[in-house]
Amino acid sequence: MQTIIIDDEQPAINILSNFVKKIPFLNLNLATTNAFEALEILNTQKIDLLFLDIEMPDITGIELLHSLEQKPLVIFTTAYEQYALQGYEMDVLDYLVKPIRFERFLKAANKAQSRFQNNSNITSHIFEDYVIIKSNYKNIKIPFSEILYIEGLKDYVKIYTEQEMFLTRLNLKGISQKIPSNLFIRIHRSYIVNLDKITSFQKNEINIKKTNLPIGESYRDNIINKLK
Repeated sequence: MQTIIIDDEQPAINILSNFVKKIPFLNLNLATTNAFEALEILNTQKIDLLFLDIEMPDITGIELLHSLEQKPLVIFTTAYEQYALQGYEMDVLDYLVKPIRFERFLKAANKAQSRFQNNSNITSHIFEDYVIIKSNYKNIKIPFSEILYIEGLKDYVKIYTEQEMFLTRLNLKGISQKIPSNLFIRIHRSYIVNLDKITSFQKNEINIKKTNLPIGESYRDNIINKLK
């Protein structure tokens, strides 16, 4: 499960990060004290699980959660028990009160995995082996295996294949919901690539055939973990 931790205290970040790294089915995309850095990732990438502090400067965890269009599974991590009822009213998966013991953290993580697997079973039928888009007034069927990469242009995306490029009125977030995350990865605020088409990569760049694409700084750790 792709996981983010948001907490305004670095010691809490360190503890939770260590907990996540002990659990095989969790992959830590980002652990940050900067809620707005995390918001950019949450709004542009598919994140499955969010460990979220509540009382933070600039924006509270509750305000952040309300701002998300697509919400991942959420587990609150806080020193204040009085938010528990509000958390459950917001369909938060679990509520961990600091100091958090690993045994309690693991129980919450197992609950998240169970919910995630149930949700995956419900939605797995959505993905065949192709995506259908509208381009030049036609409905075009593009097999996933033919897509090299996708470029976002505000309200449009360009889908590059071996043979040609298709332009469709859709943003990157919209197209990412039509393609499986196990085959494609976002590498930059403007690019999604087919993992099978990557020929080489460096710290700041991914190469697909003769095309060089930049790696965004906030996406780098997730890309390296995925390519390993």
